[in-house]
Amino acid sequence: MNVSLLIRLCAVATLTVSAPLYGAEANIALPAAEQQILLKETPVKVDKPLFDCLQAMPSQKVLTLEELDQKRLTRLKELAKAVASQHAAMVEFEGYVKWMGSALAGYSKYVEAGSFAAGFAKYLPVPYAGQAGQLSKFIAHFALSLSETSASVKQFIASASQFTTSVDGLGASAKGKESEMAALVFLADQKLTREMLDLQTRLETTSGLSASALSFLLGLQQYLGSTDEYWQKTKSLVSRKDADKAEKGALAGSIDGLRSRAEEFNKRLKGYDENVRTIMPVIASLVTYEELRQDIAAK
Repeated sequence: MNVSLLIRLCAVATLTVSAPLYGAEANIALPAAEQQILLKETPVKVDKPLFDCLQAMPSQKVLTLEELDQKRLTRLKELAKAVASQHAAMVEFEGYVKWMGSALAGYSKYVEAGSFAAGFAKYLPVPYAGQAGQLSKFIAHFALSLSETSASVKQFIASASQFTTSVDGLGASAKGKESEMAALVFLADQKLTREMLDLQTRLETTSGLSASALSFLLGLQQYLGSTDEYWQKTKSLVSRKDADKAEKGALAGSIDGLRSRAEEFNKRLKGYDENVRTIMPVIASLVTYEELRQDIAAK
């Protein structure tokens, strides 16, 4: 039965009790369109006052402040669990950034030496203008990016630890903890969200730079196998005849190390991206709960 129409019928029923309300025999004047609706509805016989009629309508449960607070607590604990699950990934991200920073010095040697070999330009990871300075800028940018990523990882670890510890301290009951929960919702919305998204961007940049470095090393390896130009033009790097073989071996080791570490890093990054997509709606729901609670409390 159309609820709004039923209310109108109930109102009319207080004036005309016991009037049959079905089909064309209705004694109560209604617009033709609404009479057509009645023809399609389940037959209703109104023979009670408005109060009794409305009492028979489906009732809706009213959400209390206590129930809303308990929902907020449950959602906060869900969020804390999701944030805590990223701890292992954060530790690995931090380890990768440190390792990459130390390995970058070795890559820099190859970049600077290779920049003097004219035929090597097509393998460079940056637009090449025939100047070693362009390659030095790539290395400097990479180093700066790693430093910023490291700082973002540390900051998120600290914020995540603060949040999860505070949520654990709430216990199982939300009673009397309205202000603490409100502060945690604010922390999640204003701080955790910003730091997670910032870290996501920096990790993606690090991944892209790592891919460029790997591409460069693979190109260098291919180039060394096809010409002696690199070695002939880098006398400072090669001081004896056996250095060619030694450098090629070191280069192969660098490639294998970077490839395996980068693959693991990218797997973790994919998992982190999925976790962020899961967490964001949870934080949004917490903000909605907070706004709803304020409205209910005000009324």
